[in-house]
Amino acid sequence: MPACMERDARARASKNVPTPLSHFGVDRFAVRDQTAALSRAFKAAAADGLSLVGDPDATYRHDGRLTLSGVSFDGQGCTLLALSDGPQVLQCRGSGWRLANLRVLGGATRRSSDNAGNGVWIGGDEPDAATDFVVENVTVDGAAPGRGVATAGIMVSNAHVGRLLGVTVRRSLADGIHVTAGSSRLTIERVLIEDSGDDAVAVVSYRRQRSLCRDIRISDVVSRRSGARGLAVVGGVDVRAERLRVERSAAAGIYLFGEEAFDTYGTARCRVADAVLTGCVTGHGLAAGFRNAAVLIGGREGLDQVAGATLPRGASDCEIVGVTVAGAGAGCSAAISTGMFALRPRIAGGHVLGNAATGPAVTGMEIGGSDVVVNDVEMTNLSGLALVVLPTASGTCRVSRIKVDGSSRVTGPIQSYLYAEPAPALRQLVVSNSRFAGGPPRLSISLLPPGRLRLEHNSVR
Repeated sequence: MPACMERDARARASKNVPTPLSHFGVDRFAVRDQTAALSRAFKAAAADGLSLVGDPDATYRHDGRLTLSGVSFDGQGCTLLALSDGPQVLQCRGSGWRLANLRVLGGATRRSSDNAGNGVWIGGDEPDAATDFVVENVTVDGAAPGRGVATAGIMVSNAHVGRLLGVTVRRSLADGIHVTAGSSRLTIERVLIEDSGDDAVAVVSYRRQRSLCRDIRISDVVSRRSGARGLAVVGGVDVRAERLRVERSAAAGIYLFGEEAFDTYGTARCRVADAVLTGCVTGHGLAAGFRNAAVLIGGREGLDQVAGATLPRGASDCEIVGVTVAGAGAGCSAAISTGMFALRPRIAGGHVLGNAATGPAVTGMEIGGSDVVVNDVEMTNLSGLALVVLPTASGTCRVSRIKVDGSSRVTGPIQSYLYAEPAPALRQLVVSNSRFAGGPPRLSISLLPPGRLRLEHNSVR
């Protein structure tokens, strides 16, 4: 082989061997700001096509924004420590990269909406800012008590074909993980989020972005004490989530919606399965009198033309399968609620485990959407009514094969398992093949016109 070809071969081989940060003058022992040295290393690696490694257990202090452009970085257990509450984001963009084995510690004391306040920002403001990437074993936390990252722990925007694996976020001042700006074909697995300032995991498509988040798979997520919802999909299509554990969220544990306040698109064809929600809707940190259901599906009026299709601004064709709601927070109004503009929702299987002895009056199931289908749900020890039909219910709604053992333990004027309010747009509600026991002697009290409520093959004991 000619000498020039040998040199080229050696050069190509060297690019496949990760380069330590110390090669670029980054000092693992320094207590001073290393922003300039880190930036030089990241820029040189991008220019030369290198991958980088940190020194195991090193702490790299920085006071400013850092960017990895198409560069893989294995921290090997190292830490990026913010020195102030200014912009400290680590932005990862480009194609074909991996970020792994790293801690990012924020120093912010106040929440921000600026992307420079995120812990890790995957992607950017331009289309296809990040593609074909992996983020693995990365932790985002606060540098000290009372501090955290100012915005989201991990922000994913204009990003496609990526995986977040084994990620931990603690004490972010906004969402734990926030997916937005039309991001698609993502996998989020084995995630722990604690004490987030807002939603633990949020998929959000704002109408001003003119693009929809889609094809997102979320699994094995644990959320504890989120400042708002556990999982929120507010503008997204074909989001699938399974094996979620949401504990003591301030608002709903699961929230599928199209939001007026933030002007989002609607949500369609989302499925949440095998989730366990414990003590959700605590109301902690929210306005006095705040009320939510533990599982809330709904939205607002209107249609949008986006991605070549017509999308309602509510939640359409969404499924909740095998979800357990255990106990209720002080602000919980219902275990599961399909509100106005929930179009064709399906609730299949699962359990509602009430806390009648100590908790507030919580309804098992609220039916307020269009063409709602509920089947094979078991409810035990409820402090409120088992089923309530809201005035917004519409179309033909069906409830079948549900089992209720204990209902309306809190004394009130309505002593029945089912209460139907006047619902002018409801053609018919059919309740069939269900069993009710351990509660009031009466199955239903209905304010619907004659013929609108059909009760078939039910038993009351």
